Amino acid sequence: MRPTHHLVPQLAILLASTALTVAGTDSLRAETPIELDPLVISATAPADERADGPVKGYVAKQSESAAKIDLPLAKTPASVSVVTADQITDQGARTVADALNYTAGVFGSYRGSSNVAEEIQMRGFGGRTAVAKFIDGMTFGNTNFGQIDPWYFERIEVVKGPSSVAYGQVTPGGVINMVSKRPTEAQDNRVEFALGNDNFKQVGADLQGDLDGAGALRYRLVALAWDKNLQGDFDQNRVLVAPSLTWTMSDRTEVTVTALYQREPDAGQRGFFPWKGIVTPTADGVLIDPDFISYAPDYDYIDRTTTAVGYDVRHRFGNGWELSHRLRYTDIDMEQSQIGLWSASDDGAGNYSLYRFHDRNSMQQLTADVSLRGEWQSGGLDHKTAVGFDYLHADTGADYVRTGGIFNFSFAQKNYPTLAEIEAAQMDAYTSHTTKKLEQTGIYLQDQMNWGNWGLLVGARYDWAKTKITEDYVSGSRAGSDRATYRDEAATGRAALSYDFGNGLMPYLSYATSFEPVNELDDSGKASFKPEKSRQWELGAKWVSADGDILLTGALFDIQKKNITESVTEEGTTTTRQIGSVRSKGIELEAHAQVSDRVGLVGFYSFTDAYYETGDNTGNQFNAIPMRMAGIWMKYRVAEGVDASLGLRHVGSSWANEANTLKVPGYNLIDAGLSVDLSPLDAGLTGSKLVFTAQNLTDERYASSCVNSYCWLGAGRTISATFTHEW
Repeated sequence: MRPTHHLVPQLAILLASTALTVAGTDSLRAETPIELDPLVISATAPADERADGPVKGYVAKQSESAAKIDLPLAKTPASVSVVTADQITDQGARTVADALNYTAGVFGSYRGSSNVAEEIQMRGFGGRTAVAKFIDGMTFGNTNFGQIDPWYFERIEVVKGPSSVAYGQVTPGGVINMVSKRPTEAQDNRVEFALGNDNFKQVGADLQGDLDGAGALRYRLVALAWDKNLQGDFDQNRVLVAPSLTWTMSDRTEVTVTALYQREPDAGQRGFFPWKGIVTPTADGVLIDPDFISYAPDYDYIDRTTTAVGYDVRHRFGNGWELSHRLRYTDIDMEQSQIGLWSASDDGAGNYSLYRFHDRNSMQQLTADVSLRGEWQSGGLDHKTAVGFDYLHADTGADYVRTGGIFNFSFAQKNYPTLAEIEAAQMDAYTSHTTKKLEQTGIYLQDQMNWGNWGLLVGARYDWAKTKITEDYVSGSRAGSDRATYRDEAATGRAALSYDFGNGLMPYLSYATSFEPVNELDDSGKASFKPEKSRQWELGAKWVSADGDILLTGALFDIQKKNITESVTEEGTTTTRQIGSVRSKGIELEAHAQVSDRVGLVGFYSFTDAYYETGDNTGNQFNAIPMRMAGIWMKYRVAEGVDASLGLRHVGSSWANEANTLKVPGYNLIDAGLSVDLSPLDAGLTGSKLVFTAQNLTDERYASSCVNSYCWLGAGRTISATFTHEW
């Protein structure tokens, strides 16, 4: 069921307000007797210095993700990391999670090779409340639903710590804001063709140009298609098409329309594996092969389709202020049919119980943001201010049916259930249909004030949230219907004091709060859970070189989260409870540098001490959270037109359970890359190059993480060779 008709009234209101934005601002300008000089931001800021533009190399200069204000990264009193398109290409990242492998405080490989959902953890918070993802500052999907290929993005920005003032209902670990590719004045074009192991094949294009002689209409088309084998006949493939059009109506008003279509007939797999077999051998002495993906490769499938359409209207007043109105409608539909692991415990002889299930999930999401941003002076203070409101309406539906544990499976014998046996299994042990309707409205104000060398960033926000949940159970222990509504509202805020020493060094001290309404019913079907609320203290420092090519950052943080809610699934039964308060303290160090014309570098170290403050496991560490992570990636020009890269990553040990009795070993991985400019070989190859990338070069076998006795294997060696041509 797709109740899209519920979004029609909200969509009509927002479309009408957009018309008023364009027409109203133009009429206001026409009636104003004082003629003001136009402010044309895009004409004065180089592309690699714009907050939403492309970046050459690994060092971004600007960002607006932290406060919805365009600020230099080196002067932003918050922890923000920017992964550029060049870094994504050089490292061969095929998912957003892969792209964050060298980002401090971020654990993107939580699910290892089970990469259909990017359940990314930051600063110790993940699992059910994995960090929220945004595209161009607006919500996309939810924490474990929705995935877009990184080919679509100019940059991926990570804002660490509570960010409710800018983004509303989000976990305190932080947010990921993915900035899409849109028409640019540079109008660079690129095509690429790639081959890799596992029969990987890819073709991509990124094309842009003018549609009229004056350049008032500019287009961009981002397209990608790839396919690879996972195990036997088990495939994964994707097609992405994303056109956009920018209309410069005047020197002050610009409208960009975007669309996206991503089709995945075979989206991959999302399975579980037992502790015995992943971390230790099974009872009959087997360690599961890293190439093992599915218990029924001829039957399992995940089919996913993502579509989105939106616009961005911006009007620049002549006094330095800008009015922005953004809106996007997104539809995600995913169907999964699979043979899964019923119990992580075997029968003592290495035989495990499997079950059959079918899951269908859909989401229709309307999100919008209207803001007024500008610079002004008052009482000797220089201000950069953003004031606005955002809106989110999301309808989600889930249909789920399953059997109990009905198949016996041995990793030694690999006695896969046959298609006839699977089709004969009656999925009537448990049947449910769940719908959730979320509506959130928030108003916010953020102001970056500077007085001499002192800076003060303050922000305040108020949110109203309503979630209506309907759960229908046709069979199983909870047969019947549960209906309940959560109504929550909260004020959140932030304050950050900084001092610029004038030599590139800026220390800061910040405090921020966040809240996150719970959108699940308790085990009795009631809406009894309190909103999860958090606060963070952060002491940090940033240093930037005079030319802006080296950015070093460091931060100490202390996050406390109250009313935390956890869900645990064992043998098909899920229980949910609130366990009181938890704490996460840590340190993060990060470097992005173009050290010289020959050397580029990205490095990080993070220490995260995340533990329970209350409950039965007081003092114990969170499960599936590595305490220590570190990495360094270096790109070196060995000769004219030839760049070699080497990366080293360390992920420390983690606990599999809340009782801290099962420890998952840490692991070390090696990545590498080589880029060769082909133009010296032939003038006709100008703009062409070959790029070779390898992740987990030594094909290390490791457990990426475990939750209780359910585990995931890390991704094995991934190698690709890509021919690119740019003009």
